[in-house]
Amino acid sequence: MHTILKTTATVMMLTCTAGNVWAATQSSACASTADIYAVRTAAVQQRLMVAALTCHAASLYNKFVLSYQGELQASDHQLQSFFRRLYGQSGEANYHSFKTRLANTSSMQSIKESSYCTNAEATFNVALSGSKKSLAAFVSGQSSQAEKGFSPCDVITASAKTGPRTQ
Repeated sequence: MHTILKTTATVMMLTCTAGNVWAATQSSACASTADIYAVRTAAVQQRLMVAALTCHAASLYNKFVLSYQGELQASDHQLQSFFRRLYGQSGEANYHSFKTRLANTSSMQSIKESSYCTNAEATFNVALSGSKKSLAAFVSGQSSQAEKGFSPCDVITASAKTGPRTQ
């Protein structure tokens, strides 16, 4: 049993390392505000999914998914579109790889951090509180490193295109 756990941890660490290398190579990838939101939402959802399994919080995860179902689906669609724009034909495969890396990273955190389940429970409580926020408001209050590999797109205003006005 101990050997299986060590082997699993090693494989996950290698996957996470590969994910970090992958993210570092994406530093030139331009992401819109909606793309960054979708990346962060995927990271939060994967973290809560791992908590459902690791912390025996499946009922809380199910409530979370049902409460935010429409917004989660729209965010996931945005994430898929973002990866298709970035990678063309291989966008779908890169999308799935990205989500797998997010889950693996969360799984490693659940092994390393003794407070993982306590933190996850607090996150579920915020998400499912009586004064439920929109998914965007909830996600904006969550920490995530997932979007670090993507830089925001430059915003070009109409005045920047036409140049300065003369009087």
